[in-house]
Parts: sequence; C-alpha cells; structure tokens
Amino acid sequence: MASSINTTMGAREWAMLIILSMLWGGSFFFVGVAVADLPPLTIVALRVGLAAMALWCIALVIGLRPPTSPRVWGAFGIMGLLNNAIPFALIVWGQTLIASGLASTLNPPRPSSLSSLPAFCCPTSVSRH
Repeated sequence: MASSINTTMGAREWAMLIILSMLWGGSFFFVGVAVADLPPLTIVALRVGLAAMALWCIALVIGLRPPTSPRVWGAFGIMGLLNNAIPFALIVWGQTLIASGLASTLNPPRPSSLSSLPAFCCPTSVSRH
C-alpha cells in the first residue's frame, strides 16, 4: 500500500507548530522566572512529578494498566533519569547562569550531538546499517 507524503503545510500543521513552539519556548521562560525564587532541583521535581502524574492519569483513563514486573519498573526508572530528570536538572541549573533565551537556543543541538557520542566511546557498537 503506497502512501503519499504531504509536502505542504496547511493551517492545521501551522497551528500545531505554533502551539508546540509556545509550549517549548514557554517552558524555558517559566523556568527562567522560577529560578529566581526556587532551587533548580525543586523546579525539576515539580516539572517531572506533575508530568508523571498527568501521564499516569491519561494512561489509566485510556485503559492501560501499570506493569507488575520489577525489571520493567527498573527500566522506567533508568529511562526517567537519563531522558528527563538529569537533562532537566542540568538545563535548569544552567538557567541559573545564563538567560532563558540562550538556554532555549542551545538546547536543540543536544540530541544530534549526543547521538554521535557512541562512535567515540564504543566504536564496536555503532553500525552503518
């Protein structure tokens, strides 16, 4: 079954892009405001904790049940630390030293620069396929 790729953006796509930009940019702005009064780890705990509660509520509403395996929960914990808690803590800590606009500008290259890291630290694990 062949599917066509839409190469133009309609009003819906532009609206979604603008909303996404406001959400991402707004998070840096609000963290910039919050670091004036709250310690960085408090901000991270609130951000990650509130997001986790919201996602669990959504998961339960749509009928997903929590896993029972301790191994799965361990994997969740490691992923949560590496993908959310540690990067957010470093970004918020960085925003105590630089402006939120600069932090939001420096953040986008992070995934692409970190994706090349395995090629330097463990070259046997990187494949050309």
